[in-house]
Amino acid sequence: MNGVLTRSLRAEMVRTGGRGPLWLVLLPAAALIPVAITFLIACVAERFARIPGQQYVQQVPTTNAAYWVINVTVVLVAVAAAYGQASESRLRATEYVRLALPRRPSVLAGKWVFYGLLGAVLSLVLVALVLTALPRVAPLVYGQVSVIDPVGLRLMWTVPVYAFFAAGLGVGVGVALRTPAAAVGLLLFWVYVVEIAVGYLPSGYSLQRFMPFLNGIYATGQDIVLEPPWGRDAALVYVCGVFGLVLLCSMGFRRGAEK
Repeated sequence: MNGVLTRSLRAEMVRTGGRGPLWLVLLPAAALIPVAITFLIACVAERFARIPGQQYVQQVPTTNAAYWVINVTVVLVAVAAAYGQASESRLRATEYVRLALPRRPSVLAGKWVFYGLLGAVLSLVLVALVLTALPRVAPLVYGQVSVIDPVGLRLMWTVPVYAFFAAGLGVGVGVALRTPAAAVGLLLFWVYVVEIAVGYLPSGYSLQRFMPFLNGIYATGQDIVLEPPWGRDAALVYVCGVFGLVLLCSMGFRRGAEK
């Protein structure tokens, strides 16, 4: 089992190596977009705060400092995993993979570990960068932000865990849909349309409290209007369970379709 998992992990490293969408588009976007938005907002806010005559400057706490990393980087990690898994089916490489690595669950677990570790490391670096640099870039507005306060320490471990399990969701979606455009489109549509739009339905607020990505943001320690029916630790367990369940169900669905 461990041998197959290791071989699958190495195979995915080889398959995605070189000049491909993962390294040229998806991971750079996952790093640059949230950092650019975060520091652009910080610079603009700091400039307004320094206008002569300001009577009061609203300080931004640590709970509002890493929003874009959580809301963009984690989603793009899931997108990268979904694209990587679905593109394997599009290129008709699945049969070769099955011959080389006959244990399908271990193969998918290896892909999950590959994309999950990438996402966890990237999100950890970005959270540390944002929490460390914001007080220096914009001290009047973000002077309270700290990487070593309780919220900062929570962000440092919950965001990587969230990203790791989001990669599992992405692999599951890629297994189920098998078309890169459909897998990526479904994830983006769900995160940025469905989870927001459901709040406008009758009694939608009650339903919105169970949306997985919104629960994921809440679980990290980031401030959010949403109030799930449980605490932050339980929300993280809920999100990880939902993402893992999607992967398990997609594996069972695909196994049945192949018979």
